[in-house]
Amino acid sequence: MIIDMHVHTTKGGYDSALSMPELVAALEGRGLDGVCITEHNCAWSREELEKITSNHNVTVLAGMEIETDMGHIVILGLDRYISGVHKASKLRHIADELGGFLIGAHPFRRFFALDELGLKPKPDHSQALEEAIAHPILDVVDEIEVFNSCCTERENFLALEVARKLGLRGTAGSDAHSTHGLGSSVTVFQREIRDERDLIAELRAGRFYPAQRLPSGEIIPYGGRDRL
Repeated sequence: MIIDMHVHTTKGGYDSALSMPELVAALEGRGLDGVCITEHNCAWSREELEKITSNHNVTVLAGMEIETDMGHIVILGLDRYISGVHKASKLRHIADELGGFLIGAHPFRRFFALDELGLKPKPDHSQALEEAIAHPILDVVDEIEVFNSCCTERENFLALEVARKLGLRGTAGSDAHSTHGLGSSVTVFQREIRDERDLIAELRAGRFYPAQRLPSGEIIPYGGRDRL
């Protein structure tokens, strides 16, 4: 299954222009099997999603993107915002209690901002990798997003290399806030996913890989075919 793991609709924030009807219509026309909606600090209920998608042949899954003290984290398996989850340690505790799954979203966004602005020397490759691997979020999450369409190539490649060093597979999502870019970064799963429980199970089993969807519709593993 081909799933865009990081999408926002108008329900999840002022900065999104993507309504749910527009999302469902776009999915059916882009060769995607499904999408995971990762609203900011709120979540769609399973009942809401089933009502909206009942007449469409698409899978719409619910997650939530939480802004924590260690960065943005997508949680799967939590259906509502709980006070205190802005602390990553609390969010980890909640995920463990619920059997949930945590993904570090765009973990190295703006990682190179200071050197790109000329405010500090550009780090060499080994230095950048060493600093990235020391990021505290990596001690909290189960996976990290290695291909986000709203990140720079440099940021994404750093995330990919960190994932490889840590033995993670890495997920991919467009971070789309409109139909533009939707499905450009996807996660390919080996087995069918019907709901959030299936999604968590397949992520835990490692039966997935991050990929890029070209304008032609071709799916290319992100980082090379050794990721399969």
